[in-house]
Formats: sequence, C-alpha cells, structure tokens
Amino acid sequence: MSETATESTAPEGGQPAESGAAEPAGDAPLGAAGEKALAEWKQRAKAAERESKAHAARLQELEDRDKSDVQKATEKATAAEQRAAAMAQRAAKAEVRALAAATFADPSDAAAFLDLSEFVDDTGDIDSKGIEKALADLLKRKPHLGKEAAPPSFDGGARTTAGAPTDMNALIRSKAGLG
Repeated sequence: MSETATESTAPEGGQPAESGAAEPAGDAPLGAAGEKALAEWKQRAKAAERESKAHAARLQELEDRDKSDVQKATEKATAAEQRAAAMAQRAAKAEVRALAAATFADPSDAAAFLDLSEFVDDTGDIDSKGIEKALADLLKRKPHLGKEAAPPSFDGGARTTAGAPTDMNALIRSKAGLG
C-alpha cells in the first residue's frame, strides 16, 4: 500500500482559511476505501505489537542465559518486593477511600491529598487510626472537600387523616349511654 501526501486546505492566495469559516462538526466519514485502510493499519499494528513482545521475550531469555543463579534470584526477589509494595499502596488507597466515603464528597480526593506511604508500615500493615486522624485533619484544612450538608426539610412531619365527623345525634346517644 502506498502512502499518499496530504493536500493543503488553504484557499487560493496562500492565506489559511479564517477560523470563523464553517467547518464540519465531526470527522468526515471514511468511506469504504478508508475503512479498509484503517482495518489494515489496525491489523498491522497488532502484528507489530505481537512481534515486539516476542522479540522482548527472546532478548530477556538471552540476557538471562548469561546470568548466575544468584543474579536471577536477586532480580526475582526485587520484583516480588516491588509487587508487594504496590499491593500495600493499593490496599492503603482502598482503606482511605472506604473511610472517606462517609465524610468526603469524592473519596478519591482524600487519597490524592494524603501521602499513603505514611500509613503502611514495614510489614505491610495499614494504620486505620492514623488514616482517620489524617482525614479529619484534611477536612479541617480543606472543608470544601467534605459532603455538603443536606438542605433543611420543610416537610412539617407526618400527615394524619382527620377522624370521621361526628354528628349531633351520635354525640347525644354517647352521652346518654345509648350507643
């Protein structure tokens, strides 16, 4: 497939079109030939990505062949430590979001404003009490992050229906003990 050059869209005289000129709101449809070309390029991109991954795996295999067992074990341990640290950070972020859900308008804001590494110790445990204190302090410093108070209710309480109206005859009968 050959590549084509793009044509200039400037009107005659070499001046670019004014920005106030009417332009289409969205992209023009590609048409059958354009759709076919787009599909072909997508297919080529996927093939190139697969090939790149295969080359990277082969390169890693060649590099690993020349390493000693100690080097391989050290790299595996380093990778495992990095994964464990990332999991601890995710857990701390989830804890912050969970605790902030009750008081913050957007719990992810709380996670963005706090340093999550402060709440994870060396063993990977998360300090929930410390998170609660930090969230309370954050709300004091930035009250606009908190949930808005609910507007007052002008409902006036529950409604009851009025009892059946009593007529004079029923009132006389009840006073006379007749019914």
